[in-house]
Amino acid sequence: MSNEPATPAAYMTVREAAAFVRVHPEHLKRLCRQGRGPRVIRLGRALRYARADLDAWMAQHAQGAVA
Repeated sequence: MSNEPATPAAYMTVREAAAFVRVHPEHLKRLCRQGRGPRVIRLGRALRYARADLDAWMAQHAQGAVA
């Protein structure tokens, strides 16, 4: 057993992606329905998020430090 944190997978479920960006899964789904969330990949009825898309989306919404 290793004490190293698990590396997020290249593709994540809604629950995994929401935990990764630290929002509620329903909030993440709502953002995507509104066209304001990260790019989503639909595989049949399943939704998947690419880690690269989540990273890009978070960087795009980063705000500078307030002094």
